[in-house]
Amino acid sequence: MNNLEVIQAIKNATDIKQKKEQKQFACVHYFHKIPNSKEGWDFIKAIRKFVNKDRYKVRILGRGSRKEYGTQSFIPLKHATNYSVYIDHKIMDRNHPDFLSQKFYDVRSKVYELNNFLNQPIGE
Repeated sequence: MNNLEVIQAIKNATDIKQKKEQKQFACVHYFHKIPNSKEGWDFIKAIRKFVNKDRYKVRILGRGSRKEYGTQSFIPLKHATNYSVYIDHKIMDRNHPDFLSQKFYDVRSKVYELNNFLNQPIGE
């Protein structure tokens, strides 16, 4: 196989399109229906106290009836009847839920760039 055949094989092998950049943080919805009470807030404070802050970020979203105070996704904490806790991964390593997705995205991007380079007309 010569170089022209390799280039033609790569051109014929794929028509890859680059996708949008993915979010850096992946979140997991760990706890839901935590009551808006002293016991619920003590639980949330304990989570924030003991979580590894270098690796994770804790977010609290209000839940309950959206008729008066809410939006499509959450309710302000002071008006919520209960809460949901999300724990976001800050570090992109093999423990991160999107680790392989990011690796595949990087490979697809490089193949896309190679494909564009190979499709450029040969000029002088």
